[in-house]
Amino acid sequence: MLYIFLAILIVTSVSAWILNMRMRRRIKNALGGDSSKANLTSLNTWMTVDEAEKRKSESGPLNPK
Repeated sequence: MLYIFLAILIVTSVSAWILNMRMRRRIKNALGGDSSKANLTSLNTWMTVDEAEKRKSESGPLNPK
């Protein structure tokens, strides 16, 4: 039972670390600056990131399907 708990704890920790790095990279690419813990949890920051990503995709070349 202890081994299962430790395995779940390790997998969860690694997953959280990877997700944290991906979100920080997304903020950095969209806004051009470093991110803090407050930025990762701020709704205003994520709304700004979403708008910046939309503008970037709309200004890019058209990709017909």
